[in-house]
Amino acid sequence: MSQAASGERTGLERFQALWRRCLLQGAPDRSAEIHRRLVDGYRETQRFYHTLEHIEHCLRMFDACRDLLQAPDAVELAVWFHDLVFEPGQSDNELRSAELYRDLARGVQDEALIDHVYGLVMATLHNGFALDGIDVEYIVDIDLSSFGLDWEEFLHDSENLRRENPHLEDSAYYRNQGYFQARLLERPRFFLSDFFYQRYEDRARANLARYFEYLEQRN
Repeated sequence: MSQAASGERTGLERFQALWRRCLLQGAPDRSAEIHRRLVDGYRETQRFYHTLEHIEHCLRMFDACRDLLQAPDAVELAVWFHDLVFEPGQSDNELRSAELYRDLARGVQDEALIDHVYGLVMATLHNGFALDGIDVEYIVDIDLSSFGLDWEEFLHDSENLRRENPHLEDSAYYRNQGYFQARLLERPRFFLSDFFYQRYEDRARANLARYFEYLEQRN
């Protein structure tokens, strides 16, 4: 979600190192092919927000907190795969992303790792799914961390999200977004982990308050 140039963290070398660390002994290494699948997916033309730049941003957030995680490789895999399937208007994108990861990892990674990554990807639905455990808290916070960016970046991301939903009229789109954002604000803490709470909580809440005012002024 940040506008950092893609490639700093989403390049082949980093992904190959991660995938190879997670391979079972003797398992075939298809990391280059899988990385190409990831890059091509995040460059699909219907995407404006759920892009390779979003993964770049999430990996930057991951790098900042990786020493606090219980299973950092699992969280990093979840970052890479959590938005791989994206069809505007569909409610099963996260599920299909998790299933695609599982298909690619089956037989070459440990089943416990696969299950953990699958659950982390599903947690990015932000509907309360399996919100249990440190790694889950962090993947949820990583995915929501752009709410705590500077206002200009936050607004840019919000406009790109709108561009990804051309099938919706403004009234329906902003009603749906407002419902989702209000649910986040109603939580005792916007960010679940202390790491993100201490760094981004106040700005995320201020951004949303300002955004609601911005939308009212536009109407």
